[in-house]
Amino acid sequence: MKSQTNIQAMFKKSPKTKQFDIFSSPSGLMCEREGRQYDDPNAWHNTFYREVTSNVDEEIFKPLYTTVHETYRVGRPNVPICILVGMMILKEGVGCSDEQLYEQCRFNLLYRRALGMVNLDEQCPTIDSYYGLRRRICKHEEETGVNLFDKCFKQITRSQAKEYRISGKAIRMDSKLISSNIAWYSRYEIIHESFVKSVTKEELGRIADQLVRQQALDFFVEDARKTVYRTDSETMGRRLLDLGIVIDYILTHSAAKSKPILERVFSEQYEKTDDGVVFVRDKRKISAKSVQNPNDPDAEYRGKHKQKVKGFSTNITETLPEPNKPSLITDVKVKGATAADNDFFEDAVKATEEVTGDDVETAYVDGAYQSQSNRDFAKDEDISIVAGGLQGKPSRFDLNMVDTNTLEVTDKSTGEVQTALPVKSGKWKIVNVNADGKKTCRYFSKEQVDKAEVRRQTDSIPFEERKKRNNVEAAMFQYGFHTRNNKTRYRSLIKHSLQAIARCAWMNMRRIFWFEYKLSLQIAK
Repeated sequence: MKSQTNIQAMFKKSPKTKQFDIFSSPSGLMCEREGRQYDDPNAWHNTFYREVTSNVDEEIFKPLYTTVHETYRVGRPNVPICILVGMMILKEGVGCSDEQLYEQCRFNLLYRRALGMVNLDEQCPTIDSYYGLRRRICKHEEETGVNLFDKCFKQITRSQAKEYRISGKAIRMDSKLISSNIAWYSRYEIIHESFVKSVTKEELGRIADQLVRQQALDFFVEDARKTVYRTDSETMGRRLLDLGIVIDYILTHSAAKSKPILERVFSEQYEKTDDGVVFVRDKRKISAKSVQNPNDPDAEYRGKHKQKVKGFSTNITETLPEPNKPSLITDVKVKGATAADNDFFEDAVKATEEVTGDDVETAYVDGAYQSQSNRDFAKDEDISIVAGGLQGKPSRFDLNMVDTNTLEVTDKSTGEVQTALPVKSGKWKIVNVNADGKKTCRYFSKEQVDKAEVRRQTDSIPFEERKKRNNVEAAMFQYGFHTRNNKTRYRSLIKHSLQAIARCAWMNMRRIFWFEYKLSLQIAK
């Protein structure tokens, strides 16, 4: 049998300078006023071209294309990558669909100018080329763990930071929960949908056991949402078990290809004894990282304050404003919704240092970033953490280590001061006597002592210094501006990363645009 040969595009960089045709230039066909606005170097479309499109280092994406490979036949060269990257950023900037973006890039003169298509006879890349780059980026990250779009964002931001002499010595960061584009399923719907997506009717028809086969076919054709709505809790419990038994039989006896989603859901929702008896797992034992919807296995559940999401957590890091300089987002990371804020801190600091070339000296954060590991990292790197507060309810007791072995305990409600007795390494206790003469002991750990010290340090920071973090919330608002109730158009961790990076690249461009605009007004005065 003759082997099939895949066709791969050949990598080709876009020329640095483009041939300008006076006869096909839009400004040459406009009246004077519109022509001036079109050519205005401080207009948003020209700012976008200068700060984004022309700044893209296409070499970053070279691994996505090949010229020599025994399994590939070289096709025609790739379309300009800088235009495709610009299109990805424009899309998230204005919050449109792919179809709307493509229409604008074909017929909107400002969009075309922003992407460097200065002549009317220049052909816009096809939407297939646009989709193709996105698919290649996603596949590359799946295979290598490297997000080339993130590398491109950092390269663009590095250039902008150098151009405007942005300092990275002081940073601030915050995180935001964002929902995936999935339906909110009940437990039964999650299991049922995973079952339906993983098997075929033909496969079920080949099950040898007649009873199991009939049960499986019945589950396959039912409407799970209606079943949940019409069924009482006791009956639903039996259906959950019956469905689990069917799934276990299929996973055990099926000779078909592997079913990773179904296997994962079964292991999360059910338990199985050594004798092979299946039973429904206690819902309290099910992890928030479990599958929330098989259409997006990466999505995780989290409840934060009054917000409940099935999706992801996005952390954004930016420089602090300086006189006569714009502030820039230096790092954006997306993880599952269960990720704690403190999980982002170290990587965000290192990414900022890479982008700006400066060592971070001060990080303005909220209390959620105040983990012991982050404090240790900050101490090692000589970074001052300025937190707006500390997570958790303040303790009734203030703990102060007088010396290596002596712990002074102050009851904040009464003002009473006691010296705690060491019990063992890292443990102390105080003895109280109640009105009846009964003695009670209160124990304190090294962790509690350290937390009390951190709280004192946090409370000693002037309010004016602590509130410098607050304005990062404006960035978080802008990041989620085009979402619908904090719900994106996307599914999967990789696609949410692309969306977040593109959105932040747009936000940086807008910050530069407004900075230049205000500067031009000052010059005009």
